[in-house]
Amino acid sequence: MACILCLFPDTPPNSNEARKGSSMAQQSDLILARVNNANTFQVDLKDAPCVDPLACVANCVCSAYGCTACYWRKRVLEQYGNGIQDFVCFQGYMPKVCCVPTEGCFPGSPIGICLEGFCCTVFSLSITRIMVMDRKNIKPNGTDYQIIHFANCLGCLACVCMLASIVNPDLEEVAQCIDNLFTLVMLSVAGCMGVQIYHELKLDAKVAPTGAAPHAQQMER
Repeated sequence: MACILCLFPDTPPNSNEARKGSSMAQQSDLILARVNNANTFQVDLKDAPCVDPLACVANCVCSAYGCTACYWRKRVLEQYGNGIQDFVCFQGYMPKVCCVPTEGCFPGSPIGICLEGFCCTVFSLSITRIMVMDRKNIKPNGTDYQIIHFANCLGCLACVCMLASIVNPDLEEVAQCIDNLFTLVMLSVAGCMGVQIYHELKLDAKVAPTGAAPHAQQMER
């Protein structure tokens, strides 16, 4: 994956207007909104497989079943807030997902964490990572931007292939392959995000929880 990402610029995208309103665009916008934060992650996304290979593989494999997203959301809520009772769907960062209102859904619900983690695995884990970024005033880096560019490229390519398959049904398989590639890339990214979150929590392990709910409105700086 690292070789593929090297083909894309490590600078912030100019705009997400082409995909404005989509869940992926919302996620990208959340990352880009923190470009002026002061601090950096202890472990860069691209370095995660080398820094902690076992944790990276475990997070990647478990992400396919939603376990990674559920586990790290619970850990972050416990370390930086009041535990599961602070949970709301996507912590208020994404008021709509696929045109479905999510703001304020499942407050303090373990079932809500499970549903979010299993149904929107990578989005859920990304929200947890953004919570850590807000808590510690961490900014995105070049790898974040490369992933955004790559995701935009794959999304556009899959869309073109699906439209072309209307004329040529043989292209349906091509579109499916691109979609599968995107899924594999996102799972590998999830593994790296899990390592990042782990090392940030490990660094702060001796810091007592403040009791402040890590909610979007409270954590944004």
